[in-house]
Amino acid sequence: MLVEVTLSAELHELAKAIKLILSLPDGSTVMDLIMSLSGINPVIPTLLIKDGKLSENYVVIVNGRDIDWLDGLNTKLNDGDKVLIAPKAFIS
Repeated sequence: MLVEVTLSAELHELAKAIKLILSLPDGSTVMDLIMSLSGINPVIPTLLIKDGKLSENYVVIVNGRDIDWLDGLNTKLNDGDKVLIAPKAFIS
């Protein structure tokens, strides 16, 4: 499946791209997506994940909904989903 990921602030600088189209296996979760970003820059997942949880400094939005209101990092992704990953300060 293909998922469109938008990265903001320092994340897009680390990835050298603002938008990415990632190919992920069917049934992938937000955590799987984040871990796959290590292939682009291994620093990105270390910024986003702290002790197995999303860092309090970042927000992940899937199709306009904060994953805190879904199933957190276990939120299942579907083909064509749009994911925004940004610092909370960027969203506020």
